[in-house]
Amino acid sequence: MSDILMRACFFLLMVVLGYAMKKIGVLTKEDGVAIARVVLNITLPCAIIVSFRTFVFEWSYMIIPLISFAANWLMLGSGYLISRRGGRDAHIFYMMELPAYNIGNFTLPFVSGIIGATGVVATCLFDMGNSPMSLGLNFMITALVIGADPGRSMLRSVLSIFSKPSFTVYFVMLILSMFSLSLPEPVIEFASLISPANGPMAMIMIGLLLEFSSDRTTLKEVVIVNILRLLLAAVIAFIFFSFAPFSYEVRKAIAITAFAPISSSSPAFVSELKGDVELVGFACTVSIIISLVLMPLLVVLL
Repeated sequence: MSDILMRACFFLLMVVLGYAMKKIGVLTKEDGVAIARVVLNITLPCAIIVSFRTFVFEWSYMIIPLISFAANWLMLGSGYLISRRGGRDAHIFYMMELPAYNIGNFTLPFVSGIIGATGVVATCLFDMGNSPMSLGLNFMITALVIGADPGRSMLRSVLSIFSKPSFTVYFVMLILSMFSLSLPEPVIEFASLISPANGPMAMIMIGLLLEFSSDRTTLKEVVIVNILRLLLAAVIAFIFFSFAPFSYEVRKAIAITAFAPISSSSPAFVSELKGDVELVGFACTVSIIISLVLMPLLVVLL
């Protein structure tokens, strides 16, 4: 238990280190963007490859992406109901910030560093249901509600998830595991050399990208969004961890993943819809801070 707690604290310190380096001018936010490209395109795919080395596929696991897909729709509908009298900006904020989880460049690196291989695969399964929503479908539905032209087809939105190398690698590895196949051992060994860097780089990246500036009058909206996300996360975590017919490692990983922060893609989509990007950025930052506190705590408690 003490080893897990210390490891979780080290991850938090890496975030603080990244933020401190930005504040004293050693690194910049642009450096964080560059590190994000390395994480998403190199270290994270390698971590996924290594995680599948001991994974044994079971069809019952497919309930996990259904849970995250349903959670997105539930929160999208809740966002519509909450904002139905608030006008265009309220629709954009609540419908884009309530659903969708930041899995790829936040939760996966954390899980891979703390829980291990089985946790990574379980988190990837959760992201399988989350990615189509966070990378396009939430945006499309919000655009239709406010009367804007989404500018993309539903098929294009779904297929856009394959533009993420981490998701593509995960999908290929999942197919191989379904047929009890694996990549050549030299490929796995090469990935094993790179994958340990994934967690530290991702945590430093998060620290570099953290922002804390926003108008205090927006605090109410930010609080509402984060409280509703936490309530749903608590329900998912309790039901799944207590009753799901999976191994302890899988149940623990999903319970922790349910507390993932707001999707990192939401500010870009909100900007495209001409919404309040500063408010969204503030909500995302608060969401990340909450996750940075709760997720290590859950690792220790569960």
